[in-house]
Amino acid sequence: MMEKSKLGISLNLFAALLYFTGAAEYIALVVAVPVGYVLLFEENEKLKRTAVKALIMAVIWVIVTFLVSSLSILSYTVLDALSHYNRIVGNNERLVSFYQLLRSIPPTISNIVRISKIVVFAILGLRAYRQIDVKIRWIDKILDRHTQCQK
Repeated sequence: MMEKSKLGISLNLFAALLYFTGAAEYIALVVAVPVGYVLLFEENEKLKRTAVKALIMAVIWVIVTFLVSSLSILSYTVLDALSHYNRIVGNNERLVSFYQLLRSIPPTISNIVRISKIVVFAILGLRAYRQIDVKIRWIDKILDRHTQCQK
C-alpha cells in the first residue's frame, strides 16, 4: 500500500504535483502553496526535499524568463533605433529585411524557453510520480548545504 500524505493522496502523486505546478505561469503563487503545505504539515523527508527542489527549479525558470524578457526588450530598443536611422537616411531594402529577421529572434527564444520549461517540469513530475529520484547535482548540493531535508 502506498504511503499517503495528510491530504489523503499518495506521496508520489503529491511529489509529481509539485513539479507540475512549476510549469504554471503564475509560478510564485502556484508553487508556493503546495510547497508551503508540504514543509509545514508533511513529515516525509523525501517529499519535503522534492518540494524544495521543485521550488528551486521554479525560481530558476523565473530568473531565466526574466533574463530572456530583458534581452528581448533591449534588442527591440536597438532594432527600433536602427529602423528609425534607416528611415532617416533612406530605406535600404536589405537593411529592412535584415531588421525583420532580427525582430523575429526574441519571440522565438521566448517560445523555446516556455516550451522547455513545460517539458522539463513534465519530465520531473513523471519521474517523481514513479518515485525515481530526480538528481540534479548542483541543486542537491544547495539542498544539502542549506536545508534539513534528508535524502
